[in-house]
Amino acid sequence: MKTSPTNRVSLVQISHTCRWIVTLLPAFLICLALPSAAHAAPAVSREAGRVVVTGADYRVAFTPEMAGFTFQLKTADGEWYNVAEKESDSTLALFDGGEHPIRGQRATWAIEEKADYVAVGQQAVLRPDTKTILDLHLVCLDEGMLIGTRLSSSESAMSGHFWCPPRIRLAPDDWDRYLFWGPDGDMRSGRLVDLDPCPAYAGVSPWEQKGDTVAKLCADRPAIAVSCQWRNMGLAVVFVDYARRWSETCAFIQRHTPSSLYLYGGYSKAASANDVRWAWLAPLSNGDASSLARRVEGLVSSGEQVARSFQAISQPVPRVWLEKLQDFPADLRRTEPIRHIEDAVVFTINEYTASSYAVNVAKKIGSDCLIRGWFKWAEAPRTDRWTGFPPQVHELGALFGGGITCSALYDQENGLSRDQLLDMATRGPAGQLIDAWDEPGIRHGSLSSQAYLEYLFRWCREQIDGGADYLFMDEHTAALSGMEGYDDHSLRDFREYLLSHCPLTQGWSSDDRKWHDKLGIDLADEEVCPDSTIGSFDYRAFMRKKGLFETPMSAGNPLAESWAQFRTWRDDRAWRWLTDRIRAYAGEKGRTVYISANGIAKYVDLQVLGVWGDWAMHDGHIDLSESQLSTWRSTVKQGRGTAGRRVPVVLFHDWGFGDPPFPFLAAPPSDREIWMRVRGAEIYAAGAFFAFPVLGPFGCDAQRDGTLHVIQQQAAFYQRHRDLYLRGRYAGSDALASDAPNLTLAAWQLDEPSSLLLHVINRNADGGELRRMQDVTIRVPIGELPEKVSVVSPDWDGTRSASCGLVGDHLEVTLPDLDAYSVVILEFAKAPDVSRLRDPMRIVPVMRWSRPARSAFQVQADGIVEHGAELNGYLQGMLHTHLRNPPTFLVDATAKGELRVKVRAVATLGAKLQYSVDGKVEQTVDLPDLDHKNDGGAREYDKVFSFRIPPGRRRLTLENVGGDWMTVSWFEWEGEFASP
Repeated sequence: MKTSPTNRVSLVQISHTCRWIVTLLPAFLICLALPSAAHAAPAVSREAGRVVVTGADYRVAFTPEMAGFTFQLKTADGEWYNVAEKESDSTLALFDGGEHPIRGQRATWAIEEKADYVAVGQQAVLRPDTKTILDLHLVCLDEGMLIGTRLSSSESAMSGHFWCPPRIRLAPDDWDRYLFWGPDGDMRSGRLVDLDPCPAYAGVSPWEQKGDTVAKLCADRPAIAVSCQWRNMGLAVVFVDYARRWSETCAFIQRHTPSSLYLYGGYSKAASANDVRWAWLAPLSNGDASSLARRVEGLVSSGEQVARSFQAISQPVPRVWLEKLQDFPADLRRTEPIRHIEDAVVFTINEYTASSYAVNVAKKIGSDCLIRGWFKWAEAPRTDRWTGFPPQVHELGALFGGGITCSALYDQENGLSRDQLLDMATRGPAGQLIDAWDEPGIRHGSLSSQAYLEYLFRWCREQIDGGADYLFMDEHTAALSGMEGYDDHSLRDFREYLLSHCPLTQGWSSDDRKWHDKLGIDLADEEVCPDSTIGSFDYRAFMRKKGLFETPMSAGNPLAESWAQFRTWRDDRAWRWLTDRIRAYAGEKGRTVYISANGIAKYVDLQVLGVWGDWAMHDGHIDLSESQLSTWRSTVKQGRGTAGRRVPVVLFHDWGFGDPPFPFLAAPPSDREIWMRVRGAEIYAAGAFFAFPVLGPFGCDAQRDGTLHVIQQQAAFYQRHRDLYLRGRYAGSDALASDAPNLTLAAWQLDEPSSLLLHVINRNADGGELRRMQDVTIRVPIGELPEKVSVVSPDWDGTRSASCGLVGDHLEVTLPDLDAYSVVILEFAKAPDVSRLRDPMRIVPVMRWSRPARSAFQVQADGIVEHGAELNGYLQGMLHTHLRNPPTFLVDATAKGELRVKVRAVATLGAKLQYSVDGKVEQTVDLPDLDHKNDGGAREYDKVFSFRIPPGRRRLTLENVGGDWMTVSWFEWEGEFASP
């Protein structure tokens, strides 16, 4: 773009006439002037595992041990705005024939808080093969953040280019203008949309010279900036010592397409970064044109002062980080994929495995099943281009997993017409389109739409044809909120349900008076029932006349419970159709394709579900203070009970919306390693499997974050000892005891040879470090000595010994040392009596802020609670009556027993737990607020309350009749029960 008088003007002209200010640069310059430098240091806080440094108009978040940062600006209304369109869109990187970004890389970590600044030091390995190390210094002052970088390599001269300051992908709709000074000192600015035709540039471009480009920036005012007028915010990159250190660097804005916009803060030869160079990333707001130049010059000056006096605090990378991780041991790798999914012992998340890089990562881990190697979100991948990857994974002895979303419909995805989208998308109560998860451009599909079901199956078919052995079906119930699901297809199916399947209306004729008397449906109202029968019932018209559009699931809706039951019935029917269709198609191809949902579901070959609320952090580190074995064990029982057979139950760290969107990444890598070593061991000890996070969205890459070696170590152990986990069976945990603190203990039985397996897991973590323990003694309620004792562990190679002896009617076993996890193998001449090891029947509910769809739960003799996955950990009181649907447990007690409830926390209004047997109140427990936190996850009570169960067939109801909610950690039944 040729520079015209309207976008190019000298500083002298600006200072001499306000007419130029008003006419030429009003919108941009009002947004782009730095605030005066303050002397106080930015504030430092620690939130959800991150360190957040907050200046006057910006804040930056760091994850300890992770290279890089997230930069936010304060908008005119005081809100925080992520500068990068996505967190992963801010990139410092080395390009030397391949891309080596630092985001996600493991880094050393140091922080220093001074009176007038906060400094963070990091070192990360960009390329282990060439020993290329990035030394990163981040100095946060009130007016902005100074970024100092240096590259070094001990193996070879550095080649390629380096992005620093970072390349930032900007949201095109949020940024409207640019500004920089050319080498002659003249200011240049303009509208970003005028950089056209695309690609076009503003600043110093290394590529095409299209748009508003110059050879260099002004040495006195070396800055390039973008602004957002309507948010009253701006962002600038300002170089320090430009003439000497940055003059060969390109810095520019690229309007790549009308929908993609990039700020390249710095693009220079890697060899020129062999000494620390400094540049500002700073907010620009609340100023006028005359002060803009002075303040940029002031940033340059203050940056030079910092550079002269700064003392580096970054710590050298450990030598082990520079070593290449070898492939998984060949003697432990299966020679071919398993024939039955029940034989899998190591699962991993590998989204995506569609590159040589991803296959090489898979070679390190010895997985039996790669979950989500492919996945269909919006624009589906061309699987015909990826067909070479499943055979490569098969050569590694692993199954290749694909998957699809069963819920999300994106506007115009995969060539869908608007009419197709409108037909398949579900609706709100008034028939309106609903943004799925409040995200514009995304809808949820209707599982009553046959066209939508066929659309879902299409992607399953294509992945099967591409070589997938297993399909992960995300959100198989379409993930609808309480305000969704009211599309015409679903209303048609609801009519069918009321006439043929609803328990309440079973046997009613289409014109039965009970429709009016029991449910308030006026068959004579032509708007509600045009043909005067339920066969033409318009549920939407019914809700409109009852004023229920805003609260369709409230207690004031007589059809709310029937609608919830319908949804369960319809979702089950759709899911059954889809799984049957997948299996039939695979059979036609002579293939076996395994199926899971994301969450506990019927009709599956394995249960796969996310770890959501079942993990926590405290003071920036993972919280291991409580054993979670009962949670994992409850999940195993529910998963197998729902499937109707002994299927593998696999847990993984799921991702989704939020900040950060993948909470596991909020923990430092060393904490992630501890979690996998400790909580992963608990999951295995409970009879489930943990899917190790190898590759995933939002920057999840175990090779880059350094956790891959721990995953390899864990996988090698489980493969080496797979028979213990595949042939053994859980015996119990509650009866095991130890004087050592913070242990998780579980006992298993093994028939050949007759053995008892003791899983001993160390939860003694402090400040992100696991404390090794000595002389750990476990008491086991068995009155006989084993013939042989041995110990195996993923924390060391080989087999070690342990001592044991009888003390009264108990066996005492002492381990000389314990790192994270050990398995003690006690071999007996014949099977030992384990009757005293049996645990009570227990189930852990899921925490959901919603009205439970079900209130009656059948308790089986084996402790399985039918539909137990629908139990809600929130028991609502009288404040949120629309969310109330208290549970009733149906039991057949052959003798008297006990129902125990572990209450975790209550709301500030308190709660009152009322226990009824067959409708008669037997016991009431007042639960006043104790901690004033109003936090359902707080350990406010952590107390067990017991309630008597009389013999016979009983209905046991737990109802909160207090002021507000209470949370339940688990329900437990003690006694003998018969199956119905």
